[in-house]
Amino acid sequence: MDTAITIEFSSALAGSIQPYDLFRKIWENTRRAWNYRVGQGTAQGSFDAIAVWERPPNGPIHVHWLLRWSPLDQNNLEKRIRRAMKKLAPNMPHRCLMVQPATTTSKLAKYMAKGIDAPYAAHFYLKHSPQGPIHHRRIIISRSLGPTARELYRQTSGRSPI
Repeated sequence: MDTAITIEFSSALAGSIQPYDLFRKIWENTRRAWNYRVGQGTAQGSFDAIAVWERPPNGPIHVHWLLRWSPLDQNNLEKRIRRAMKKLAPNMPHRCLMVQPATTTSKLAKYMAKGIDAPYAAHFYLKHSPQGPIHHRRIIISRSLGPTARELYRQTSGRSPI
């Protein structure tokens, strides 16, 4: 995965759409765009993505999203996301979206996982840092990275994917 996105959901959303619902629509729009690119031959493979929600004590709810998208086409991705956000939540400020290359994926994955339950964080040698209450799924993983895909990989390669 080579693209990191952070979307901050400010109070500008009040009454229009819930952050989780807005993000799921953006996720789905991006997944469809990826599949279209694969069909056109401009991309290869499955839509690999993982998103983690946070609500720090002194900050707004936001999502960190790590996905496979060509770094050469990140401007197109950012335009696509901004267009969806403008349509679904017109009051969202421009500064709420950050799209950048994910140059150190393992460090970014550790950063994203810091909010998992403390016993699990210790097991994976992560420094636990509570990320506030989330009233929906804290983590979203694409099917290509989910349990079925990992089991299939394990069966065909004889190795663990992690």
